[in-house]
Amino acid sequence: MEIPGKLISRNGSVVTVELFEPEKLAELDKFGSSIVSLFFSDGRSVSPKQRNFAYALIGDIAKAEIGGKYAGEPELIKRAFYFAMDKFYGVENFSLSKSKGNMSDANSFIDMLLDFCFKHDVPLSYRPLEWLDDPYIAKFEYACMMKKVCVICGKPAELAHIDTVGFTNSRKQMDHVGLRAMALCREHHTQQHNWGDQKFLGKYHLKGIRITEDIEKLYPSATGYSAKKRDERYEKNKRSNHDR
Repeated sequence: MEIPGKLISRNGSVVTVELFEPEKLAELDKFGSSIVSLFFSDGRSVSPKQRNFAYALIGDIAKAEIGGKYAGEPELIKRAFYFAMDKFYGVENFSLSKSKGNMSDANSFIDMLLDFCFKHDVPLSYRPLEWLDDPYIAKFEYACMMKKVCVICGKPAELAHIDTVGFTNSRKQMDHVGLRAMALCREHHTQQHNWGDQKFLGKYHLKGIRITEDIEKLYPSATGYSAKKRDERYEKNKRSNHDR
């Protein structure tokens, strides 16, 4: 059960809350427990941008007709994901309306829809970079990197370095882990080089993803990944930790 209220004060771990519906406190007696949880809302209403993008994603999922008798029904799909917000995020009575919803929950909802789309290879009618807030752009960049699809247009991608890695021969010898990169198709990779990194990243609101060993394995031709290189890194890190 959720009882909304207003935060009055905080002293360390002790908080004082004024409830909007204090009469509902009687409901606590039914649970026989004094343990409660605090749920925080950022107070900002769902934006039209969030709402439109969420509905576009639901429409894309419906068009993909993934599983089930009612796979192509947007309204039923929306209800299923609303239920998931309650079950997995603990958000009761989730809404995308301006009067009932808030931005934080809407971002979580969009994040859940995007995860589903990536998992099931749902074609997107709108590119997320135009609709996502900054924290979620980074997650989308990473998902594109792991799926090997262009972060801008969704076409098959190659690894595009942001941090300087030198020429072809030298880059195969160096350690790429920790350097920034993006997943770009050949067309947008060429555009990156023609425009320069600063203009390209600013245009598409990208920051790049730090290369991990998992990413390195996915793009061996661009990173020079090999079992030998992996073992050399492991021994180097081991010696470094031993010397500390």
